[in-house]
Amino acid sequence: MKLLRLLSVLVPVLLLFTFDRAAAQAQGVAQRGCVWNCYHILLPYGLYVREVTDGGSFVTLEDGSVWEIRMPQRPVASSWQAGDFVVLKWVPAPVQDYDILLTHGDYDKAEARLSGRARPPSQE
Repeated sequence: MKLLRLLSVLVPVLLLFTFDRAAAQAQGVAQRGCVWNCYHILLPYGLYVREVTDGGSFVTLEDGSVWEIRMPQRPVASSWQAGDFVVLKWVPAPVQDYDILLTHGDYDKAEARLSGRARPPSQE
């Protein structure tokens, strides 16, 4: 019986401290701003490859975006050709800011990071 009384007193006290702590943490994050993965960019499902340069180090897509390929996947990207379709996805745990995964077919995958923009293709 005493145990039930003790529990009936402890549970509301613990809940009170838990909610106060969560509110304080939320305020701290709001005041400091975003810490990690703070931007949100909508990626297209996929784009066609316009050009692969420097032995697979850089891939230019049809929208003019130039992607630097992570070193271990450069041999994979070097086999891609103009006109190949690649799917763009976020990497859940990026390494060295290579936060996008370019996928061609079922097995050709390369981690990439945005390097810049190429001049748009000439309209003839």
